[in-house]
Amino acid sequence: MSIKELGQETLQEIEKSKKEPYPLYYKEVFNDLVKNKNLNINKKLLLLNSIEENFLNKTRQTTEFIHSTNENIKNNSENLVQEIEVRNLNDDIKNLVKNFEGELLSKLSESNEKINELQDELDKVYNELNMDSLTKAYSRNVFEKDIEKFIKAGKDKSLNAAIVIFDLDYFKTINDTYGHLVGDFVLIKVVQFVKNIIRAEDRIYRFGGDEFIIVFNRIDKKLIEKIVEKIRKKVELTKLKYKEHILNLTLSIGVACHIQKDSLESWLHRADKALYDSKKFRNKVTILC
Repeated sequence: MSIKELGQETLQEIEKSKKEPYPLYYKEVFNDLVKNKNLNINKKLLLLNSIEENFLNKTRQTTEFIHSTNENIKNNSENLVQEIEVRNLNDDIKNLVKNFEGELLSKLSESNEKINELQDELDKVYNELNMDSLTKAYSRNVFEKDIEKFIKAGKDKSLNAAIVIFDLDYFKTINDTYGHLVGDFVLIKVVQFVKNIIRAEDRIYRFGGDEFIIVFNRIDKKLIEKIVEKIRKKVELTKLKYKEHILNLTLSIGVACHIQKDSLESWLHRADKALYDSKKFRNKVTILC
């Protein structure tokens, strides 16, 4: 069975379940078909990660292995010195072993310092990979990975969680009138506003174009209303200046609370419907909870 045929069958299965072919659903159905049909397909294809993600994950695993190995060598050398101390060996041999252990521990310490530096760099690169390069919001790919955890946790119960979708009113007009550089500037500033208002544990993702998603967890409806209204008002009252241009901005916001057995599609559909209702009036928040 070719990859093309498998892909077509995957889309057919998704259509039967009345789900949209989001990457998350496609990945799940594709992998299940491969498993059920016992197809001999390279496992790397099932990860559906980018080359950068695979490389970073492999490098991270390597550094963790080296760090663990260094710790084992250190522990074994210390145990060896302790064992020699209690044995009836002459002082020359004891001193020789101790000196060797001292040099070994020194080299291991240098090695661990280099590994820690590399791990810090890996964390920075991994964060960059997960971020939208323009706005520094999390990427859509990260959203799909994060939301999968909610979907699994919410199979048997409703969660105190919500998806917020918002976009800028008349954003196309801004781009057409002032150019895409101004449009980019606006998106960057709006994301900064949102980050300053939401809680530390909340995340904002760029879903596409000028559309963004915020995921709230462990939160009640009253607090959601307070936060999203604060975001709406902050954008409305802020006059953005870009060179000689003064920009008046507003947001349309849709909110959908999680309900038991929500799928990604059903949850997003309600949030999108709430956003659609807000777009009828502009500069409005609609909450479906």
